[in-house]
Amino acid sequence: MSISIGICDDNAEDTELLKEALYAYDQSFDIISYTDGQALIDDILNEERKLDILFLDIYMPGTGGIETAERIRREKKDVKIVFITSSREHYPQAYEVFAFNYILKPLNTKRLYRILDQALDEFKKAARNQRICFSYKSKMYSVKYQDILYIESRNKLILFYKTDGSILQCYGRLDQIEKELPPDSFIRCHKSFIVNTSQITEMGRNYFRIGQVVISISKKYLKLAKERYYEYLFSHMGRGRA
Repeated sequence: MSISIGICDDNAEDTELLKEALYAYDQSFDIISYTDGQALIDDILNEERKLDILFLDIYMPGTGGIETAERIRREKKDVKIVFITSSREHYPQAYEVFAFNYILKPLNTKRLYRILDQALDEFKKAARNQRICFSYKSKMYSVKYQDILYIESRNKLILFYKTDGSILQCYGRLDQIEKELPPDSFIRCHKSFIVNTSQITEMGRNYFRIGQVVISISKKYLKLAKERYYEYLFSHMGRGRA
């Protein structure tokens, strides 16, 4: 799972220290930094940037941290806001904007990592409950992503091969199914196949293996499919701790 993190702090030294600590925890984090609240607000509300976690200083010139959080929270309910500041006096305001947590400066990496552990655990729990919905012959189906091994397009049907050995099907196009699935969890490897990244047990020169099933990676998708799988492996390597 790729995690996008924003840092909004007008103090360049504090920003660099936080970046170093975040990359020490997980080098795959996608981190972007801002020096003022308005630039951050513009990016998020104009859909230029989707953030999973936001580290937000409170004392900044112009649009301060509390006002920035209030404006973001009106439109974006799911971003986890962590205030990082030198004062405890804003605990009540942090609570009002449903802040995920609050860190006092100077940065305490152990506390930071506990907060990251908690945030990532919540993301994983949410991901386990994500589903794809479809219908077939007047019946509606709702399937958790984690229960899918791979998906095949065959004779105008889409076949969902599940971890319990069952197969569900619906009419449709694999291109459309691909658009509905999270790209960090599923890989298109062939005109007829999409695989669940977490279910891959082996990658060969031109194939993925899922259990006893070998699925070809076609030339068209070879480069991107392998890159995506390497990204997945890298993001799931052990995390460092200070």
